[in-house]
Amino acid sequence: MELVSPMVRTALFVSDIDRSVAFYKEVLGLEDVYAEGDLVHATAAKLLGMPRGTNIRFKILRARGLNKGMVGLFQLKDPAPPYIIKRRDGCSIGEACLVFYCANLDRVHDQLVAGKYNVVCPPLRLEVEIKGGALSLKETSIEGGNGFREMTFHDPDGILVNLIERDPASDD
Repeated sequence: MELVSPMVRTALFVSDIDRSVAFYKEVLGLEDVYAEGDLVHATAAKLLGMPRGTNIRFKILRARGLNKGMVGLFQLKDPAPPYIIKRRDGCSIGEACLVFYCANLDRVHDQLVAGKYNVVCPPLRLEVEIKGGALSLKETSIEGGNGFREMTFHDPDGILVNLIERDPASDD
C-alpha cells in the first residue's frame, strides 16, 4: 500500500481572496468551486499555526470537477501572516511552483501582459531528452519531436506558476 496519494490540492495563502479567485478563474479557467466559506473553529487556526480567533476565509477551485490537483485559496486576517521574501525574476529556496497543462500559452501570455502580471519567462519551446533516467532540457525553435512549449509567471501574490502547453485533459 502506498504511503500517500497523488496530491489532492495545494493551499495558497493570499492577501486578497477575491482578486486571487478572479485570477485563477479568468486566467487559468479554474471555475468549478469545490468548497468555500469561513473556517471559524479554533482547530483551523491551530492547524495553520495561527492564534485562536484568526479569520480564515477560503475557496477551493478545481478543473472539470476533478477532486485531485485542486487549488485552495486561503485569506487569513486578524492577524494576517507575514509575507515571505521572494524574487520577482525567478524562484527562491522554500518556494513552491504550481504546474498545469494548458491548451494555449499565447492566449494566457497575452492576458498576463494585458493585466500587467509578472511574466518570469514568456512561452519558449523546449526539447526534452531522457537517457538512463537523466533528463536533459534545451531551448529550441524546432516544432514537433520531443519538444513542447512552457512558460512561468507570478500570480497576484507572487506565487510562481508554470504552464506546459499540452492538452489539459492529458493523463501523463
